[in-house]
Amino acid sequence: MVSDISTALSLLVIGMLTVFVVLTLVVLTGKLLISIVNLLPKETIIPVRVNNQGIENSKIAAITAAVEAFTEGKGNIKKIEKI
Repeated sequence: MVSDISTALSLLVIGMLTVFVVLTLVVLTGKLLISIVNLLPKETIIPVRVNNQGIENSKIAAITAAVEAFTEGKGNIKKIEKI
């Protein structure tokens, strides 16, 4: 009976260590991938004129300001449609 408990405990420890090692590898790989992607040059955004099909200019300005504030200048409006 003592042998069974020691076998169970050793399997438990080995399993927990395996999970810990795998999760550590996942986290480190994710951090490495993030650093590699951050080293790449950023996309250049070409400003596109928004066609205001019956949308007031003040509303377009408000939408643009909201997108700029929310995305911290990284967002780009491609199309505005009135529904």
